[in-house]
Amino acid sequence: MAENKNAEQTKIDANQQEKLKEKVAVQNKDDQIKQMSSQELRKELSKKNADYIFRLQKELETQGKMSQEEAQKRIDLLLPEIVLAQHHGRPASNFYTMSPKLKAADLIKPKEKTAADIPFWQYAVDGALIYVVLFVGIFGVLALFQTNSKANAQMGILTLISVGAGMGALMTKYNELILPATGKSNKIPWSKLILGLVTMILGLLALMWLLSLPALKVINPILPGEANIIIAIAVYGIRWLFRKHYELIGSVFSPVARNK
Repeated sequence: MAENKNAEQTKIDANQQEKLKEKVAVQNKDDQIKQMSSQELRKELSKKNADYIFRLQKELETQGKMSQEEAQKRIDLLLPEIVLAQHHGRPASNFYTMSPKLKAADLIKPKEKTAADIPFWQYAVDGALIYVVLFVGIFGVLALFQTNSKANAQMGILTLISVGAGMGALMTKYNELILPATGKSNKIPWSKLILGLVTMILGLLALMWLLSLPALKVINPILPGEANIIIAIAVYGIRWLFRKHYELIGSVFSPVARNK
């Protein structure tokens, strides 16, 4: 009885070792494929995949009006994944789940820009600009109806711009922190988030106090309401050009998740 159990255990161990060897061999082959040149990869193609590649190249040349060299370069980028899939028993038609004609169209069409493609600094600048527009514009409108000039003594133009820009960048960062990543509710603990926000707000208040010092009035004048409104309009124009140039998606008031 004991001998039978030992024999069965030996057989199981042998099977496990054989499976492990096969797994290692497959992994080694995958690593080898990743190191191959495009010429070597083409030699590895099965007849079915070679035909798929041939037709794909023709479609790229026809649909994309590419030269033979350009089409080959596009295909060379696909060869590693095609050969890897082939090694695991999946032909290119099954791997891409589309015909060469459809795959060519997919390769040719420009990739749609997503929020994940846009760096944080561009969103921060956009947020800063729109908040400057709001701060300067609102105080400009209020100044038009304000009879007591002393009531606006602490709001020079440099103060409005600095606080507006700071608030815009702050809210942009806040949006990035609270937007959920894939499969997660929050990226950081709420305690740290609140502490960070309080620290930044205190920093803005300190900046407002610093800019309100009499010694800085020369560079921080209180402008008439009309001047503030003109500046707000100019900044809005700059923001419009900035967003158009960088093709921004969403804004500080309509944030989109940037998690890749």
